[in-house]
Amino acid sequence: MEKVWSVKNDIIKETLKDIKPFNKILFKNLNIIFKNSVFLDRDKAENDENFKQIIPYVIFKNTNDQILITKRTKNQSEKRLHEKISAGIGGHINLDDYSENPEMTFFNGLNREINEELKIKDLEELKYLGLIYDDSNEVSRVHIGILFTAQVKNAEIKEVENFEANWLKKEEIENLKEENFETWTKISLNQLNINI
Repeated sequence: MEKVWSVKNDIIKETLKDIKPFNKILFKNLNIIFKNSVFLDRDKAENDENFKQIIPYVIFKNTNDQILITKRTKNQSEKRLHEKISAGIGGHINLDDYSENPEMTFFNGLNREINEELKIKDLEELKYLGLIYDDSNEVSRVHIGILFTAQVKNAEIKEVENFEANWLKKEEIENLKEENFETWTKISLNQLNINI
């Protein structure tokens, strides 16, 4: 049974005070969330809105000023997100990522997830932006995103059966159909001044 790192929604609300879809909060202030997180059975966590599963969510930019955009195929496990366009790479933090230092648990999960999904050439910078809190749909209501950008020379999707991928410039992204985007992607790209 898969276990996923999750935190009580009440703790997030206490930490953020004024909750918006995107929350600029100092990374060190996320320690309250990390220290109060526990590993739950994924089946339970996916159906309990008292908890949110913590998801590292990383947008990749290359040296040509392009962003890696993916589209989930029907082979991908999360059926509720099939055919959706995403700019974020990330996923659940599992027991294998555990460290006595909660912040290291988070970064272990982030590193494992991006390396499972991508072949990365020359990671130059990983920059923290803030926290995604979105209650607009059933997937988001049980997840919380911690948003980063990563500057790379290049990156390629490993799971080509699960994702279609393209590097696109700002104006190319803005020309895609808005209804095809995951809500987290809309929220995240807005922070990069990309309007969809």
